[in-house]
Amino acid sequence: MKENVLLLAIAASVAVSLNLLVLKLFKQKSVYRSEHSLVGIVTLMLVFSTFILGEGPKEASLIGTFLFCIIPCYLGTVFPDLDIKYLGIGAHRNIFFHSGILFVALFFIAKMLDIFLFTVFIAGFGIGVASHLLWDLFDRANIRGISSRGWSRFWLGGNGLLCLLLAWMPLLVLIEGPASR
Repeated sequence: MKENVLLLAIAASVAVSLNLLVLKLFKQKSVYRSEHSLVGIVTLMLVFSTFILGEGPKEASLIGTFLFCIIPCYLGTVFPDLDIKYLGIGAHRNIFFHSGILFVALFFIAKMLDIFLFTVFIAGFGIGVASHLLWDLFDRANIRGISSRGWSRFWLGGNGLLCLLLAWMPLLVLIEGPASR
């Protein structure tokens, strides 16, 4: 029990430290932005923890892949809020930006190209988008173009889970090998 608490404390410290580092790298000062990026990093850590539980790869390979995923994960946490920058605050939570549409398109391009680094980059991006959409479930989740809060939450949850599942699958194959297909 003490080992689990210690491991959790270390993981939380790593998540907060990585979040502060990424926020500093991108010169972000918004509390809202730091929330989304922290949730993204924690989600990324949770996804990678599923690989630790199995009989997967050597730790160096896992850590390297995780570190490579941090920046695309952060970009994925940012993407849904780009509607504010490009369409204005009145269009925030636009149905395109707050969905998995871009990620799913990039996912299928990555599958066709079958390039390791691009696939890992897109998977990290998908985890970031997923974490943003799922975190927005706890906020006043009204998606522009969807008439009710219930359907808005269904939209966010469904898209978030789809992104998470699609991002996790290629990482599983890349990290644990072809036998996991």
